Amino acid sequence: MKIVAGKNKGNKLKYLKDISVRPTSHKVREALFDVIMPYIDGAVLLDLFAGVGAIGIEALSRGAKKVIFIDNNIKCVKIIKKNLEITKNTQFGLVFKKEYLSGLKLLERKKYFFDCIFMDPPYNKGLINVALSEISKLSILKKDGIIIVQHHKEELIDSNLDKLKLIKQKKYSESLLSFYKNVFLTYNKKN
Repeated sequence: MKIVAGKNKGNKLKYLKDISVRPTSHKVREALFDVIMPYIDGAVLLDLFAGVGAIGIEALSRGAKKVIFIDNNIKCVKIIKKNLEITKNTQFGLVFKKEYLSGLKLLERKKYFFDCIFMDPPYNKGLINVALSEISKLSILKKDGIIIVQHHKEELIDSNLDKLKLIKQKKYSESLLSFYKNVFLTYNKKN
């Protein structure tokens, strides 16, 4: 697995050879960043269900200011830290070994605000709608911030949640990228 573009283009990332962790493919990462590049430069990003951190590290390579990684798998957390070292991005990444709901609440308590949230939970486990609902209740996504959800094309997800509006979907083989925008939230910037 390699970084597609930016200052770390071509760097090889470590990954788990474990079927429970499904890295985002090169093709999907490239397509994702083609859509979200206007949100990346100087942005603070959350990589939720981070796996080996490929999306967040790709964002750092392309100009994100800071990325917070959350995953509950200790093996993934160790690999994310190693990948941050490989790409010389340790000072721009913060990694939490947390279950996703407690991680989101921790971020609100610590007053983090994100321009962009990417999440790629295990497919067909019912985690997406719960995570989106929680994010909608919390004040962690900036006004006009976006959430990108990678999920199985047949998994049903909510299209509108209080502050979040589904604005676009793109299909790649068995995966679907769903893009949400925060349309109502105001915040006090602390990052």
